[in-house]
Amino acid sequence: MCSHFSYKSNSYFTFKKILVLIFLGFIISAVLSNYYIIKYDKYRDNGYSHVMLKDETLLHWYQGAKIVKDVKKGKNFFLSGDVISSKPLPQRLVAIYSLLSGYEIIDEWEPNVKIKLGGKLSFLIIQSLIYYLALVYLALKIIKIFPIENCFYIVFFLAFEHTISQYHSSFWTESFYFTLQILILSLLFNNSNKIFDNLFIGILVGVLFLQRSVAIFYLIPIIIYFIFFYRSKSIKPIIASVIGYTLIVFLVGIYNYKKIDVFYFYPISGKQDIYINLSIPLLSEKEKISEDEMHKKEAQKAYKWLKDNNIKLNDGFDLEMTNVLTLVSFIENEKNKIKFFDYINKRQFKIIFENPLDATKLAIIRVMHFVVLDPTHNYYYNEHRGQNKKPVFIKSKTHKNWIPYRIIYTLLIYFVCFFGLIYFFKQKNYQLLLLLILSILYYTILFGWIGMTRLFVPSLIYLSFFFGNGLVLLMNLLKKNERTI
Repeated sequence: MCSHFSYKSNSYFTFKKILVLIFLGFIISAVLSNYYIIKYDKYRDNGYSHVMLKDETLLHWYQGAKIVKDVKKGKNFFLSGDVISSKPLPQRLVAIYSLLSGYEIIDEWEPNVKIKLGGKLSFLIIQSLIYYLALVYLALKIIKIFPIENCFYIVFFLAFEHTISQYHSSFWTESFYFTLQILILSLLFNNSNKIFDNLFIGILVGVLFLQRSVAIFYLIPIIIYFIFFYRSKSIKPIIASVIGYTLIVFLVGIYNYKKIDVFYFYPISGKQDIYINLSIPLLSEKEKISEDEMHKKEAQKAYKWLKDNNIKLNDGFDLEMTNVLTLVSFIENEKNKIKFFDYINKRQFKIIFENPLDATKLAIIRVMHFVVLDPTHNYYYNEHRGQNKKPVFIKSKTHKNWIPYRIIYTLLIYFVCFFGLIYFFKQKNYQLLLLLILSILYYTILFGWIGMTRLFVPSLIYLSFFFGNGLVLLMNLLKKNERTI
């Protein structure tokens, strides 16, 4: 990776302007966060369901509250809370915020969990601030690799592209995840062969996994990058990064072992993703019945498996009215829950292997949807689903009306990124190109089959380098054409 310009360049584009860009991005993010808090920090009509905190985000805040509760009883912070069934870091970040700010997360614990109103804006502003400070660090690194003008547009994309920036004003796990991605990239740009530097990279990849389970294998693209970049000297950075990553994963396993005497580190709820998003829809389409009906049929199979393995369910269970995964809530013993998710994990792959052609066809369709950008996700998640409007947003007229605009916007972004690909080949910067492409392929291969556009957004961190460099190349080509006319 050769150096082109530094921030001392006499170019019209200066490092100070990049800093202004980052500052403006932060201000806009803070204003948007304030808007969302004012509008959506409230309950639905039922009086206890929170508009912004629901589904996965509600779970993180609920678990964070349990950690705070344990700490206030005198327990060690790192050993407080429940066994890890979902992403472990988000709930810890919420707990730290609560302990430092004094914000009480839960207003009522019984009969239904009720989130306390107010006190959340600072959390959103802090996560935005951390992200934009990470952008400053990234900018300091990339000015040694790309011309300052290219750096300006790379940072512009990362600071303002709304598919990314919308998550800084939400309680999803994305914002901190993006920050960690940027820090890891910045450290890789150091091209350091030192043990400590690569140990730290491995630790950060481990923390990335703690924030979102999708990062569990992300060390693989980095190792491939090390092999191509360092060649015969790649052994040392590979070993150091693997040790750093293993250290984090091992600590998670130890935590779970202390809770239920079972060593495991991958969140058990992550074993249901393929089952819910691919296997069930696949069977539903094949048997020409609704997914709800298919869930009931699968619940019958799962119930039989539970009986065959002598796993008892708590009182109140009604097989006729259940979704297959609601069985989990009736399994009291945590060890048995792990066994049940192992069954789900095997079942989801069995369905796919028994229907390879149908699974491939559905996966291709899902990938095509996966790569379409959605800058409106957070708004409609709060406005539509948060308000519990009917029908569900994905089947609403509003969603259908947005599709053509989203496709046009996506094609424009990818059009510019295509010129960025040309730029990398022209500069013969194959090492960085390899790292970026491997990173994008990583998310596409691992989760493209789900078809959920939100899961593609981390790839935009890497696409920003194609966009920034491609935009400059495209503008230079247009200027050159104008001069020849």
